[in-house]
Amino acid sequence: MANQRNQGSEDGLGLVEVVIAMFLLALVAVSLLPALVNGLRFSAQQSSVATATRQLNGLIDQVRQSPDCATMGSILGTAATPRTFLDGHGNSYTTQAAIGSCSKGSTVSIHLTATQGGNALAAADALVIVPPDPVTSP
Repeated sequence: MANQRNQGSEDGLGLVEVVIAMFLLALVAVSLLPALVNGLRFSAQQSSVATATRQLNGLIDQVRQSPDCATMGSILGTAATPRTFLDGHGNSYTTQAAIGSCSKGSTVSIHLTATQGGNALAAADALVIVPPDPVTSP
């Protein structure tokens, strides 16, 4: 009779097993935490790069819609007069362009750079066709 009573009390999980299982679960969770933090940091960095790239592409489209040598510097921003814009989170970005020689009836080479806090995030090269003056007939 004594043997049957002792065997019945060994069924199920004891407190020690539950504590060990919780400890192992916590150990696995702590080992995954650095990967989660790095993933969040990388995601935020990629979001900044994507925002800067979108801004550069928008500036190139703006210049291509109205190609004029006189207004390219003010639209794109130059090294002397960089342009600044804010994203949806209030982060500040600066864009500047290196504009090749520009004359009517030629193709102009443009190199754009977007920076944030002194770090270059994105760069883009583009060619813009500046149309010649319209020909007037006598």
